[in-house]
Order: sequence, then structure tokens, then C-alpha cells
Amino acid sequence: MFCTGGIRCEKSTAYLKEQGFEEVYHLEGGILKYLEDVPEQESLWEGECFVFDERVTVNHSLEKGEYDQCHACRLPITEEDKQSEKYQRGVSCPHCFDKTTDDQKARYAEREKQVQLALKRGEAHIGLESNEAAEQHRMEKIRRREQDRLAAKQKQHS
Repeated sequence: MFCTGGIRCEKSTAYLKEQGFEEVYHLEGGILKYLEDVPEQESLWEGECFVFDERVTVNHSLEKGEYDQCHACRLPITEEDKQSEKYQRGVSCPHCFDKTTDDQKARYAEREKQVQLALKRGEAHIGLESNEAAEQHRMEKIRRREQDRLAAKQKQHS
């Protein structure tokens, strides 16, 4: 039994042994530890390993692999997939284009628009940092409205 980082293997190995299976083996530390410890020339691993972060896949040297990810269906995609007429960044890929509704595609397109706007501002789109940025924008709007209100009030009294 093997998994990317070893944690699910630990749990599933313990579960199987608890269920009475005696011959249960697992790759300690997972695939990533194997790739780190075993020289590529001696490795039995072929291809890239899917990881659960922005790298999508890693090669034997644990460097970002050649795959990207469709942010609509979350499947790995190749450069060839991205050349398809069914690919639109953040909206669809050849794997999911025919499986999503127009409403879903519209939502995904709006999300991608927000991601790109955040990138232009040098901000994160999700997570704590994005919450802080949103709060800063909100406070800035309030401050500007108050300034505009005060300026209009002064103009009336002049």
C-alpha cells in the first residue's frame, strides 16, 4: 500500500491489521519519501506523482512536474489539454467541458475573474491573507465615502 505522504497509508494499514489481515505492507513515508531517498537510477517509480498543492505533480527530483490543474474539475491537465478549444483557464478543460452546465461555467468564469483581479493587486484570492485584503478594501471604501460626505458638507456651507 502506498500514498503520497504516508499518512493515509498509516491509517489504512492499521485498519486492515485491525480487521485481521496479517500481511499488510506499506511504503513508510509515502511516495514522496521514496522519491527523496531512492536515487532515480534505482527507482521503480515511473512518471510524475500527484501532490495536493499548487505544483499539481512532482518529478523524481521533487520539482514541479509538467501537469497543471483544471480549476473547474480539479483534474490534472497537460499542455495539450490547454490547447483544446474546450479549455478556458479556470472554467473548463477537455475532461469537464461537456459535464458542466452553462450556469456552472459562468460561476467558474466569475471566480477566475476574481482570481485574476487579486493577482493584479498582488493579493491572495483565498485564505486568511485574502480576508485581510478584503477587510482593508472595505475600510478604504468607508474612509473614501466619509471623505466625500465631509467634502460635500463643506461645499454646502461655503
